[in-house]
Amino acid sequence: MKLKFWGVRGSIPVPGPATARYGGNTTCIELQGEKGELIILDAGSGLRVLGSDLVQRSITLPHIYLFISHTHWDHIQGFPFFTPCYIPGTKITIRGPLHFLENKTLRDVFDMQMRYEFFPVSNQQLAADIQYEALTETTLDIGDITVRSQFSNHPVRCLGYRLEENGRSVVYTGDHEPYYNLFDSDFNEDSAGSDDDLLFGNITQTVHDANDRFIDFIRSVDLLVVDSQYTPHEYPALKRNWGHSSWDYCLEWMKRAEVDRMVLTHHDPMRSDDAVDEISSKVHQHAQEKGIDPEKIMMAKEGLEIEV
Repeated sequence: MKLKFWGVRGSIPVPGPATARYGGNTTCIELQGEKGELIILDAGSGLRVLGSDLVQRSITLPHIYLFISHTHWDHIQGFPFFTPCYIPGTKITIRGPLHFLENKTLRDVFDMQMRYEFFPVSNQQLAADIQYEALTETTLDIGDITVRSQFSNHPVRCLGYRLEENGRSVVYTGDHEPYYNLFDSDFNEDSAGSDDDLLFGNITQTVHDANDRFIDFIRSVDLLVVDSQYTPHEYPALKRNWGHSSWDYCLEWMKRAEVDRMVLTHHDPMRSDDAVDEISSKVHQHAQEKGIDPEKIMMAKEGLEIEV
């Protein structure tokens, strides 16, 4: 499998000289299988650039499989600008989770951002053959690639994806933060139970099990692409329940799950390239202290290509 990063920011695109090296587009990752399977992970603003590149590569586009981690705007906003959508005969299958609005379909969500009040072309006017499928936790095959989904911890339903081909594996977490006790602002996973356990059961054990389940999902993966929007200073003190992780947790997960390589992504839009460089230095320093090879950890940047 080959990966290429087309968008690495969270929340909002941030073009400009301060973000030129790592890139200012929101999340979009291209994954190609050994037999040419084309899978796209998330449709942030980086999808626009990827679409233009795909059209330049080939006259006939392959079947495109677009997996959405969740429907927050920074993960779908590139779709109206995705050139293959406007090419007759192109087949695009879009899969992703829905939130609590059970009367809505996945297509309804994509339709909404292309209503005439917001965009001059409606979803109904797109020329490609586009199919939508709402996902929960499941396992499915795309050619020789097996895709397994698992819910992440985010304010709306969000799926992480594990992709495996010929014994090699990649996990893309989507937006994710550690599970924690909502009733205890000073919570740590090993703290004793509280009176809330009388109402909701053993909360400490539930949180512990949820975090262990995430570790099992990423266990022994060859490449982990993980949400790392915050620093240890910002999370959990300032950003808890915003749905994103900090790099110290990512290092702990890498070690516990025996991950081979890791890419930290979903950079905060307020973070300049120089600030990302500073974080990278700290991550490598702390990785070495934990017995992790610093060379196995990268900061996501637009144009980064990795073969797994």
